[in-house]
Amino acid sequence: MPGYRVLLLDMDGVLWRGGQPIDVNLEAIRTLASRGVRIAYVTNNSTRSRRSYVERLRALGLPASVDTVVTSGYAASTYMARRGVRTVYVVGEDGLVEEARLAGLEPLEECPDSVDAVVVGLDRGFNYGKLDCAARHVRRGALYVATNADPTLPHPGEPKPGAGAMVAAISVASGREPDFTAGKPNPWLVELALEALGAEPGEALLVGDRLDTDIEAGRRAGVDTLLVYTGVTGPEDPLDPEPTYTAGSLLEALRLFG
Repeated sequence: MPGYRVLLLDMDGVLWRGGQPIDVNLEAIRTLASRGVRIAYVTNNSTRSRRSYVERLRALGLPASVDTVVTSGYAASTYMARRGVRTVYVVGEDGLVEEARLAGLEPLEECPDSVDAVVVGLDRGFNYGKLDCAARHVRRGALYVATNADPTLPHPGEPKPGAGAMVAAISVASGREPDFTAGKPNPWLVELALEALGAEPGEALLVGDRLDTDIEAGRRAGVDTLLVYTGVTGPEDPLDPEPTYTAGSLLEALRLFG
C-alpha cells in the first residue's frame, strides 16, 4: 500500500460478518503485515474487551496486542477516566465492564443510589429495569456517555439491533442526548489508535464497510479511507461521504495497488 505504514481496520464487516471470517480480507491483512505494515483495529463494538479481541484476532492468524485494539468500550472508559469519573452505571456487556475497570473506574451493574456517569453500549440483556435506572440518573445530571450510536449490526440475513437502539431508548426516557459518543463517526477511536502507534494521520489508511461511521470518522481525523464492499455498504449505494478508495475487498485493493 504505497505511502501508508499504518493500517486501521474496522472489524465487523471487514474481518468477519456475523461471526464468519471474511477470508479475502484476512489474506490481504496477513500479506500486508508480512511486508511490515503496522496494523491496528478500531471497532464500535463494546461487547468484547481488548483482551478478548486479541485472542480472537490471533486465532485468525492476525497480529494483535492490547495496545493495537481500540474498542468503543475502551474509548468511552478512557474519556470518562480523563474527565475524573469514579463511579459509572453500566448498560452493556462484559467487555464494557472490563474496560471501565481497567481504566480505574468503578463499574456498577446493579442500580445505585447515586453515580457519576452512565455509560451505554450494546446490551443483549437490556430490559425495563436498566432503562429506568439509566434514565433516572441521566435526568439527575450524571455524565451520559454512549459507546456508539450504531442502530444495527451486520448479520447474515437481517441486521440485528445495535447499541444505538439502547441509547435512543434512554435518551427518550430521560429527555437528554448523550454528552459524549465515543465511537465512530467520532474520530476519537482513530485518534487513540494513532496515539498508541505513534503515527501521524497522513501515514495511515482506515479500512471500513460503513460510510456513516468508518469513512466519516476517517474524514474527520484527516486519514485516508478505503471502503470495502464486504459488510453493510454495497456498490449500488451512493458514496456520501466519499472514501479515498473503494474496492470489493481488501485483497482486491491490494492487487490494484500492486
